[in-house]
Amino acid sequence: MHLKFCFEKMKLALKNKTFFLFSFLLLFTVTSHVHADAETVIAPLQLHSGAEHNAAIRFHRLERLKDRVNSEPSELAKRCRYVSDIAAPAPLHQVVLSFDDGPEPIQTELILQLLERYKISASFFMIGEKAKRHPNLVQEVLKSGRHLVGNHSWSHPNFHTIAVQEQAHQVNAARAVLVNASEPKLFRYPYGNSSCESNALLKTEGYKIVGWHVDSCDWAFDRHGSVNDKEALECGVLQPFKNDYVGHVLATIEAHRGGIVLMHETHPNTIAQLETIIKALIDRGFAFGALSDTAFQQLMH
Repeated sequence: MHLKFCFEKMKLALKNKTFFLFSFLLLFTVTSHVHADAETVIAPLQLHSGAEHNAAIRFHRLERLKDRVNSEPSELAKRCRYVSDIAAPAPLHQVVLSFDDGPEPIQTELILQLLERYKISASFFMIGEKAKRHPNLVQEVLKSGRHLVGNHSWSHPNFHTIAVQEQAHQVNAARAVLVNASEPKLFRYPYGNSSCESNALLKTEGYKIVGWHVDSCDWAFDRHGSVNDKEALECGVLQPFKNDYVGHVLATIEAHRGGIVLMHETHPNTIAQLETIIKALIDRGFAFGALSDTAFQQLMH
């Protein structure tokens, strides 16, 4: 069951024979060992900066992997677990850059400077409590008119582990702070972990739920410059790129022939390598779009 599920998911997502072969080999070697890794990670506190936040990302992402490997796809769909996983193809050779977990002093400004240099639009999914602490950074993102600001919850909890009432609070508290955020109204679940109840609330409130085609896996690469087998399986990092962050991002975009790219403002390596990625994509003939584009709107729930 587990092999069949991951086999079909990777086949659909990549549609590339070479990438699929590497993915299947990686899956075969890792699937039987998924349980141990998540259990050895210290369960994180709900903190939203520094080492604790990064540890929380890793913990919950590996728990997400375990859930997907050990559950039937039909059961996951019935429970609305992972609407962030986009199977539909992106507009051909169109890329959207998206940045989670900001605003982050200094790093938000560095990203904005680089995007302005290349006249690129991006989407920033902001944590409400951080936006409240740094309203000037929210306005910096919005003032160019080029970028979108989305809701990324109030304090970045795992929606799979909190009560329905708390889920609603997380959405609404962040919305109150981001009242001047962009149209269309965008929401991205922390860790990509959705629920049927919050999906219904977001639809009622007029939000579009935004997932991703390409997971940069910066949350894993940023630790040691490489990813282990379990992190690689969760992010779709193929064997040749387990020590190559830029190579992974570019190869995965190539495999999807474009798409929405997930990155995080909180990881210094993301900022350091962003211009290299942008230049390489331009050289390879990719164009940068926006989540407000009709073609990308159709990929959202």
